[in-house]
Amino acid sequence: MARRRWTEEDKQFLRDNYQKLTNKELAEYFNLTPGGIGYQLKRLDLKRNRKWTSDKDSFLKDSYTKMINKDLANELGTTVCAIEKRLGTLKLRRLKKWTGDRDKFLRDSYDIMSNGYLAKKLGITELAVAKKLSRLGLIRKRKKKWSKKKRRILERKL
Repeated sequence: MARRRWTEEDKQFLRDNYQKLTNKELAEYFNLTPGGIGYQLKRLDLKRNRKWTSDKDSFLKDSYTKMINKDLANELGTTVCAIEKRLGTLKLRRLKKWTGDRDKFLRDSYDIMSNGYLAKKLGITELAVAKKLSRLGLIRKRKKKWSKKKRRILERKL
């Protein structure tokens, strides 16, 4: 995509609409990327002032364990990143207790399933799976051997 020359009319449109429209919507209007819009907003020192209301916080507190961040963002008219930040600010975490059944499933399946698939089955994040595997000392067996070429490269670096 070629660099855009911003006219005064373009800049004025941004000033008039950046609070009402998302970067994605502005990007579609200007035929740019959302990052390009963000850069121009920064150059013009335009910052969105979207405050969290007590109603939004209450909704978030009531719903964060029942909904994923994407759905929360859609419901509240914000971004997934904003939801993640607000959950952190409010110290709201989704914790799933590790039961004996969940541990057994992990022990029985970790060597035949990826962390992503295990996470999906357990309803948790890949990071939570990786941390639990580490805590349990479960390490996957390497299926493939190093090729002679890779071994030589590694030996040269050592």
